[in-house]
Amino acid sequence: MKKVFSTIILEYLQYLTRLYVKRQDIDIFGLTGSVGKTTLTLALYEVLSKKYKVGMTYRDGHGLNSESGIPFAILNIHIRGYSPIDWLRYLVTATWNFFLKKSDYQKFIIEMGVDKPGDMDFILSMTKVDLGIFLSISKTHTENFEKLDKDLLHAVFEEKSKIIRALDKDGWAVLNYDIPLIRDLEKITKAKVITFGLSEGPDVQGIVKNVSSDLFEGGILYKNDVYAIKIDKFFVSKGVFTTLLAAFAVGITYGIRAGDCIAALESIKMPAGRLSKVDGIKDTVIIDSSYNASKTSMLEAADILSLFEERKKVAVLGDMRELGKESKSEHEEIAVRFAKIADEMILIGPDMKGYFLPKAVKSGFNKSHLHTCDNAWEALDFAKNELIQGGEAILVKGSQNTLFLEIIVEGLMKNPSQAERLLCRRGEYWEKKRNKLKS
Repeated sequence: MKKVFSTIILEYLQYLTRLYVKRQDIDIFGLTGSVGKTTLTLALYEVLSKKYKVGMTYRDGHGLNSESGIPFAILNIHIRGYSPIDWLRYLVTATWNFFLKKSDYQKFIIEMGVDKPGDMDFILSMTKVDLGIFLSISKTHTENFEKLDKDLLHAVFEEKSKIIRALDKDGWAVLNYDIPLIRDLEKITKAKVITFGLSEGPDVQGIVKNVSSDLFEGGILYKNDVYAIKIDKFFVSKGVFTTLLAAFAVGITYGIRAGDCIAALESIKMPAGRLSKVDGIKDTVIIDSSYNASKTSMLEAADILSLFEERKKVAVLGDMRELGKESKSEHEEIAVRFAKIADEMILIGPDMKGYFLPKAVKSGFNKSHLHTCDNAWEALDFAKNELIQGGEAILVKGSQNTLFLEIIVEGLMKNPSQAERLLCRRGEYWEKKRNKLKS
């Protein structure tokens, strides 16, 4: 009965969303990719806000990109809880806003995540997309695609690419030129196309000039002009820079001056737990990437850790989840990379212990500097009381499912009072889940 009730509510909310977007004439900017979606959402918001009234599915530190989250975001419903009374309140508010509230937005950014086959179809059924961005592709959530009996990367790609295939001739496709699978969508889309990337050839090309642990300096080449960009507020990997290029491409397309786009990109605040800079105890520096993990983002995080040439480098790594039969090869690949960079490693989770650890040792890493822990609380205790001496650069990264590595970041922060503002998964709901790991 509860499932039937939930289905009816969701279908009603989705129906209102479709009609509301059409009636209010809101331009929908949809974005997809395996890595960097939330960062791109925030970058787009900052760029587009230079000229338009903009809404997005990221609000109050949370990504509202689920089957209920997207209607909540577009219909301007603020989530307080999930009790029957809360759901009744949401239905009343949605109906009220639909009939009586004019939209606050001219443009709305929707993060279109794909976890399983059919997800993109479902999201696209809610609203027509005017601009679609395909940012990246890698083997994420492959466990849920194994039943298709296809090459897993192509299976994930096919689902995500539906956002580009759904665009009409008046829409815009914004494509990552560096990835051939994505670049080739230009041949089949009906939409107008603008490309971005770090290689030679895209409409918007990124140029990396100087990268250190304190500063990123680069340039953005567009129509024979190069625009300088400097960032010192967050860590910039090649993947992050590519994400910023996508936002620049959208801004230029929608009439925002290049200088304003650059100013917006230099000032964005990275979402919590995605390569964030956090001051740690004992003069340490924490690279907080505790929100989630995939092979691509793990390798990018390793590149950031390698920038700290003058500091001892500690990698605190948790499992990459939902990879299915790909898990062994994916964990082994990142083990080879981290074995060349880290001085000490703390590993959390069965796949880190079963796949990553033996491969790291085989790759030449000293086993005495590899430490395994059962959960984040145990890892925090070991790092804080036995491993950290002072002055280290500490990377914290792993998947979100059941690991909650933000526990480690909070425990090692110089100013724990800033946790609510700086760290991911805040609030009573997540606090209860984290505390369960202690038992």
